[in-house]
Amino acid sequence: MVEYYKLDKIFLQGVNYQAPNDRFYVIRKIGTDQTADVYLKIDGVDTGAIISGIAPLHKISSNLLGLLSLADLFYVVPPNKVFSVEGPAGAKLRAVGEIGKLAPGEALPADFASRFTDQGKHYLTYLTGTASLGTDVAWTAGQELEILSLTPKTIEKYILNGYAGVTITGDTVAEGDFSVRFYLEGVPLDILTSEPGKLGIDALSMPRPPADTTDEEAFSLADRKIEVLGDRTLRITAINVSGADKAPATGANWSVTLDVICEYIKG
Repeated sequence: MVEYYKLDKIFLQGVNYQAPNDRFYVIRKIGTDQTADVYLKIDGVDTGAIISGIAPLHKISSNLLGLLSLADLFYVVPPNKVFSVEGPAGAKLRAVGEIGKLAPGEALPADFASRFTDQGKHYLTYLTGTASLGTDVAWTAGQELEILSLTPKTIEKYILNGYAGVTITGDTVAEGDFSVRFYLEGVPLDILTSEPGKLGIDALSMPRPPADTTDEEAFSLADRKIEVLGDRTLRITAINVSGADKAPATGANWSVTLDVICEYIKG
């Protein structure tokens, strides 16, 4: 029978690691210290990329997200398999889960073997996008800026099913100034006119990241997932819903950045 121990290790970019012949890793949470893509390569297969903004090494007051929970899309490193951290030089990746110890002649449990087979084509990752206006250019009332556009290939599918956060810079932002809107095949996943309320989701309700100085509660799509099938187009925009033109601070420009966690499936 397999014995299990706690796994909580930090792995470094530039090192090839190898699981012992009688032990395997089940990685259920991950985080990194990098703002550029970091991911695990397991037995030559790439897994989902993360950044510190959506999966920090540690939960701190300026980023309350903490490690990214992989849920059912955990990663498995079987006995004897080589793995590494891919990303910027010196990148760290923290992996939390369990270490399985096999008895002599015992095989990797079937559910973990199945996940190992699938983990290179079905994993959690993230999408990011930006939009901006020129220096000293006003963001006019009702104007929408496209932050992100995604059209998966025929054999791909993305499911937005977790944290989503947005940052707007250029000047002070108040509730009711700007909102984020989601479109699928050109249809807004929201109200169509402003009679029932302002369009979209208020930008300040989507802190990037949640922090003790802004909003400690993360915005999530977990309860209302957005599924983007192959050859369909998702658009995410930011809109000025204030009812007035908004000028940036002198010498500055309006800029919007969005990150959203998603499930990726290929095949």
